[in-house]
Amino acid sequence: MSTGAYATAASEYTRAAELVEVADDETTEMKREIGRKCLLNASEAWINMSEPGKAAQSKISAALALTWGDDSSALGKAALTALEESVEAHVPDPMNPYVRYRQTGISAYIDPESEETADNPSAETLAFAENQIVNRPYAHESVQEVVYLLISFGEYTSALYAQGAVSTLLSRDGVSSLTLSRSFVAETILTLATGDSIAAEQEFLNRHVQKTSYLSSRECKLGEELFRAVKTRDEEALDETRSTTMSNRAAIGNLHESLKEVLSMIRISGVARKGEPSSSTSTKKSSKKSSSKSASSTAKTKEKEIASFEELSSMKTGYEEDITAADAIDTNALQNELDGLDFGDDSDESDMDDDDIDLR
Repeated sequence: MSTGAYATAASEYTRAAELVEVADDETTEMKREIGRKCLLNASEAWINMSEPGKAAQSKISAALALTWGDDSSALGKAALTALEESVEAHVPDPMNPYVRYRQTGISAYIDPESEETADNPSAETLAFAENQIVNRPYAHESVQEVVYLLISFGEYTSALYAQGAVSTLLSRDGVSSLTLSRSFVAETILTLATGDSIAAEQEFLNRHVQKTSYLSSRECKLGEELFRAVKTRDEEALDETRSTTMSNRAAIGNLHESLKEVLSMIRISGVARKGEPSSSTSTKKSSKKSSSKSASSTAKTKEKEIASFEELSSMKTGYEEDITAADAIDTNALQNELDGLDFGDDSDESDMDDDDIDLR
């Protein structure tokens, strides 16, 4: 077939998949099967045209076809496998810094019968894999969409694997420094979401800060403060770091909504899970409960004190009889007795003159 024929075939297969997706006379399972097959055929056609970038894009579309009409909260194994394979179509596993987080399948660039692994490939395998990285402009965008999809299903380890591929594509670009910085901080967030603060710190020191442009970025500050807060188990520092009103608000504002959600679920221990509050949030709730309990107990104590004061005021002291006896005294008789007492002459004149006093 000629080049034009392959291009026509790829376009027709892609169009057929789009029509199948909106068809009303097919079941969901049939739509997924037919759509995936058409898009894989389109990918083969692009490969025959020596268009690896378009072929990889068609592979991602074929993997996404397995999620058509999926309203569940869990991603099927077949879809997860296809998505991870489509990520490797862009960046071979030997070139992916997070290849160890791949959950399904094995790398197409590693011989299963050899002793080498994707983490530790031979020099020949590494050189071959480097030449297979997709160099198409904006190739990272389709892989980034896979990251967001995996996050929506709670597949943080696979999302981290795909995010590593995004960073690899951007690193080879040489001009996307801002986008690369956001990809680096996304790696840190997803690594912390898996509960591994040590790995987040190692990747930050060994890879991220080796990029000069990243050192002066807002994302660098956010990433460093995040893994340090989790590593030191400092809940207050973690809350301050991811607050949208503090110093990192600009870096957080540039994140995708799915990453913001993951950021809010990071805990100082354990993995992030949907539907579960972060440890700091739960601590705040418990402190609120304890404060409300203490407030209610204080109110009850005050009520008891008020009641005790009322009881004391109504109690008898034992002097009530003396007061009654005092009220019964005849004041007239008492006055007559006082008048009968002789206290001497009441005149103001003195019996002695001043001359009779010898002052010597």
